[in-house]
Amino acid sequence: MRSAFSGRAGGAPHDSRGARHPVTVVAEQMTDVLLDLGYRVVEGPEVEAEWFAFDALDMDDDHPGRAPGRAFHLEDPSEPGGRSGLVLRTRTSPAQVRAMLGRTPPLRLVCAGRAFRPDPADTIHSPVFNQVEGLAVDLGLTMVDLKKTLDHFAAAVFGRGTVTRLRTHRAAYTDPSAKVYLECAVCHGVREDVSAGPCGTCGGEGWIEWGWCGTVRPRVLTTCGVDPHRYGAFAFGVGVERTLMLRHGLKDIRDIIGGDIRFPLGMEEFVPGGRPRPAPRPWTTATSRAVPAARAVPDLEIIPLTRGGHGRRGPWGREAGGGLTRSQSLRRRIGHALAGAGYVETPRFPFVCDAAWDAFGLAPDDPRRATLTLTNPITPREPSLRTTLLPGLLAALGLNLTLGNHHPALFEQGVVFAPRTGAAPALPLLADRRPAASRLDALNAAVPAQPSHLAIALTGESSWARAVDAARTAAHVMGAGLITRPTEYPPWLPGRCLELLVGEAVLGHAGELHTATVQALGLPPGTSVMEIDLTTLEHLTDHGST
Repeated sequence: MRSAFSGRAGGAPHDSRGARHPVTVVAEQMTDVLLDLGYRVVEGPEVEAEWFAFDALDMDDDHPGRAPGRAFHLEDPSEPGGRSGLVLRTRTSPAQVRAMLGRTPPLRLVCAGRAFRPDPADTIHSPVFNQVEGLAVDLGLTMVDLKKTLDHFAAAVFGRGTVTRLRTHRAAYTDPSAKVYLECAVCHGVREDVSAGPCGTCGGEGWIEWGWCGTVRPRVLTTCGVDPHRYGAFAFGVGVERTLMLRHGLKDIRDIIGGDIRFPLGMEEFVPGGRPRPAPRPWTTATSRAVPAARAVPDLEIIPLTRGGHGRRGPWGREAGGGLTRSQSLRRRIGHALAGAGYVETPRFPFVCDAAWDAFGLAPDDPRRATLTLTNPITPREPSLRTTLLPGLLAALGLNLTLGNHHPALFEQGVVFAPRTGAAPALPLLADRRPAASRLDALNAAVPAQPSHLAIALTGESSWARAVDAARTAAHVMGAGLITRPTEYPPWLPGRCLELLVGEAVLGHAGELHTATVQALGLPPGTSVMEIDLTTLEHLTDHGST
């Protein structure tokens, strides 16, 4: 069999180009800026115990941020309609709470990941969005240190000369708190021609909101086991999609999250409504394709940023990839390999409906049907959280075929949610000390497993063989030798389905979709998919790396 890295690695589809999603690329660029300042990456679960998501952040039961209109709550399986004490995190801050509970200051932490709020999608809102949050805990930290960090961060992301401004704002767990604004790069707050009306970018304000920041409240530090009399702490957070929109003049977040592969393949090729765009300034994706911005921004030079921690040493002497977790480093490398092989990254929402399992031909007792259920879903049609990446990825495949994108080949790296029983134990807010280890252990045990998976979906001749090649590419990146053996497993077609193994551990499946499934989903015959458990694969290949 052809090497995974020779020629069209991973079975690249004919006449196709690959790309990582711009949200992924920008999130990595933003993270790398902070890694070069000495920060280290932390990660946490997307389905989280309310204590980590709210109580530890000084948000009591009556806080508006934990109301059903502001947070997705999970149903208690033993009490239909009742809340389980678990939520989809509304920000990435719980990962920092977990880090403070397990580490000793000084700390410089950055978390980049998805957050969730029950906001229907419109031009500027999405129920699923990405954040980059930073946290610093050290002796004598003040708002001055925070402002200097934000100035450097903004200049690295938007270009030299970018000006930031803080405006007082009340936030959940920081005090004092502020919103972070960027000076409008178009008008700089000055309109030479008053008759032309207000600036179309900032509305005449001269400033554009970017994120939030503040000094962490002593009560939060105490709860996390940090002495507030000795250490100061500041935190800040910005939205990745918002950064992408501001940096490249995009007006509608639905263009970013919609799943049309023309967006990641090149913004110059994706013009909503057929409206022409001015000559843009290029920026570089991780696949070395120039993706122009939507408009030229005067006097704004975007500083080239590292791609995935490669080839740059920061002011703290960070080696290539330093500060990343092993999981993040491997996921970056897999994304690069698949994009180079002609696959387009297509992140999908985690919400699913029961009709997907029927289309897959799953038996009533198939464990993939045992999903976590939301008490307040965006739509009653999709009340559950995915146990596999395939429903969303296949929906995106169908969308792209409908849009006339011929022979699309998609991939997604994301978490799936294992079922659990019972509710999370109640743990009242402790304002004067760190909770006992036994109580934290009980909370952690109630949080369901959320392994990271990789899935691909594609059409075309011999697509099922290329799906297997893509799995081999991922395994090769992680240092594993993948073996296959025939099996039968829905929704794959008998005789065209292979188990993917390392040793005797079954990590996933690849092959051609069952005829009944492609008919139910309106997909062409020969559609093929692959899904593999990256978390288990990483554990099997972990030789003590961190």
